[in-house]
Amino acid sequence: MAKIEDLIKENLTPDGEVLTLREKYLGVRGIMRLAQSPSLATVKKLVLPGNQASDEGAEALAESPYLGNLEHLNLNHNDIGDDGAIAIANSDKFPKLSDLTMFGNSIGDVGAKAFAESVHSKKYIKLDLYKNQFGDEGYKALTESENLKNCEELEIYRQ
Repeated sequence: MAKIEDLIKENLTPDGEVLTLREKYLGVRGIMRLAQSPSLATVKKLVLPGNQASDEGAEALAESPYLGNLEHLNLNHNDIGDDGAIAIANSDKFPKLSDLTMFGNSIGDVGAKAFAESVHSKKYIKLDLYKNQFGDEGYKALTESENLKNCEELEIYRQ
């Protein structure tokens, strides 16, 4: 746990609002420890690309009791699939989250539909699911979602 707390201290802005842990390769266990850190209580922007979080790490973040002030979450390139997407999409632990980016993960049709169907998606100003693995079914669900109709930046381009 000391390593995670040290990383937080080293990478948290002085005002306690932005934590950037880009490519620290924390893995599932590291992300799980991070999610349980009270130091996250003031964080508004959490930047975690390239940490090998996988579904279990995303689920831990989705259950964290310390992310109630979070407005922006970057989980790009974290090997997150449908289970992690479902957890993030349906979490009630992020009441202020309006900017979510999960670029370059492994989210399929089921995960894309979870975002399309989640009432929590109504608050998104930006949702970036570019370069994931959903097909026509997921794409259609996202583009036709009533919950995402007010999203100003819906990034879902496919390769």
